[in-house]
Amino acid sequence: MFQNYGTNYDAFAAFDREILAAQGSQVYGQNGSTEDVPGLNRSSSEEKELTPQQSKRKAQNRAAQRAFRERKERHVKELEEKLSTLEASSSNVLSENERLKREIQKITTENQILRATSAAQAAHQPPAPAAVDVGPMAYSPTDFYDVVLEPHKNKTPSHRISHHPETGESLLGAAAAWDLITNDPLYIDGQVDIQAVSEFLKPKAKCDGQGPVFPESEVLAEDLLNPSPIAEARKHKLKTLVPAPRSFFMDVKCPGCYVITTVFSHAQTVVICGSCATVLCQPTGGKARLTEGCSFRKK
Repeated sequence: MFQNYGTNYDAFAAFDREILAAQGSQVYGQNGSTEDVPGLNRSSSEEKELTPQQSKRKAQNRAAQRAFRERKERHVKELEEKLSTLEASSSNVLSENERLKREIQKITTENQILRATSAAQAAHQPPAPAAVDVGPMAYSPTDFYDVVLEPHKNKTPSHRISHHPETGESLLGAAAAWDLITNDPLYIDGQVDIQAVSEFLKPKAKCDGQGPVFPESEVLAEDLLNPSPIAEARKHKLKTLVPAPRSFFMDVKCPGCYVITTVFSHAQTVVICGSCATVLCQPTGGKARLTEGCSFRKK
């Protein structure tokens, strides 16, 4: 049977101790004689009988055993240090994994909250405003002056306002008449046909001694600024007889959502996209100036 020496038992040290015991003292067998213990029945006289070569070899063996034990101890120590380093690294990796799991869970929860909040806001958000309809025939001031002043030699538009000597009615120069028309709410909403108004006012001009002027009552004629069905038919006829060569309709593509909206080239109101409420054009000098980034195509 093998004897259990424990985990701290050093076989080489025990072997050395046995050799020293065999060299330094007498080891006896069961019968009290050294003859029963082979290999250990050596006396100091036998040690003395060893040749120098044998003694040298014996010393070399002991040195080799000592070097082997030292190498073994260093190797075991290195392995223990590596094991300690790996255990520490493994612990750090596990801690980092736990931290990342908690971070992922936190981000997932935040995303769910944001989705729920966005859905609730979208449900209560009012629909986007529809595209603003623009007037079918909106002219620039120059177009208006060219028409109403065509029969007269003095074609310079004036902001002059005078009064009729008998009735006291206001008489408006061409520029003053334009200002009065364009400040009307119906015109701002795009409901006034400037071409029809121009053709209507052309024969209504009077001379006040300084140039052509137009009676205020004619400028604010009911059938022009608040058209009746008969006036609408008359305007349609005027449109057919006197087309506007410099005006047209165009399809404007929104740079934000790419939805196409039909816009009049001389629109006098701000036109916005009905999908994302982006401003597509603004009135500038009687014409619709497109917002930067918008593309258009004539219809």
